[in-house]
This record gives sequence, structure tokens and C-alpha cells, in this order.
Amino acid sequence: MGRWRGTRLFLTAAAFALTAGVARADGDARGVSLVVEIKCDPLPGPGKVQCLVGVRPGGGALRWSDAIVLSAPPFALPLRTRVAVGDAKRNDTEGADLSLALAATADGVGELKVLARAVVCGEGGCRPVKAEGVARVAVGASGSATR
Repeated sequence: MGRWRGTRLFLTAAAFALTAGVARADGDARGVSLVVEIKCDPLPGPGKVQCLVGVRPGGGALRWSDAIVLSAPPFALPLRTRVAVGDAKRNDTEGADLSLALAATADGVGELKVLARAVVCGEGGCRPVKAEGVARVAVGASGSATR
């Protein structure tokens, strides 16, 4: 029964990530989990797409984080596939905002998938957590028309 509960929580988090661009990792008895939100600015044409990966602990304090690009649209590939605290616009115990850039070479609409990893510390100690997030990438007239 515990195994089904974990699977159900994972599927719920995955469905939420696909629809809202926000994901929450499965927590544990220590009350530590991870929340990820990704936002990408739309562009009127090819160029540099700026995305922000927000990483927040769902209970506890954030000690370390990074984000890895799992997939990107073929028209907007990442300039770097991993961003860490050195790329952060904000980094403290309450969360981190990591800058991620894509090089858009053509118009289009697609999805950016990112895996955020972190170390979150709570009352019972520290543990590694991870969560996936999804964002819409829109470049050109086709992107603004469906926005």
C-alpha cells in the first residue's frame, strides 16, 4: 500500500508540473521537499530566450541547488545544459532563482523541461531532493499568437 501511495504522489506531481509549470517533489517524514517553477520570456523573433528557474524548499532551508536541462525545443537550444548558484539571481535559505538562456534560431513554440536538484535541511537533518519543471518557450509570431 505504501508503494502505491508513493506512485500516486509522483503521478500527481508530474501531472501538476505538465499543466502549471510548477512541480513539487515527494517529501518525507522530515518535512523536506522541493518546489520548482520555470518562466521563459517570449521573443518576437530569433535571439536569446531568458528563462528563470525558481527553486524553493517545501519546508526546511535550501543549502545547495542546481538545474539541468532535460529537453528543449529544437529551435531554442540551451547555451548551457546545467546552471548552478554561480548563475543565480537570488540564492538564500528560502530559495534560489537560477538564470537559464536558450539560443533561438527560428520561430516556434515548444517545451523546456528542467530537473532541479537541491539539498534541503529540516528538523531531522539534510537530504537531497529533486523535482522536474516544464515551461513554454515561444519565439516569433507563432508564439505570440497562441499566448
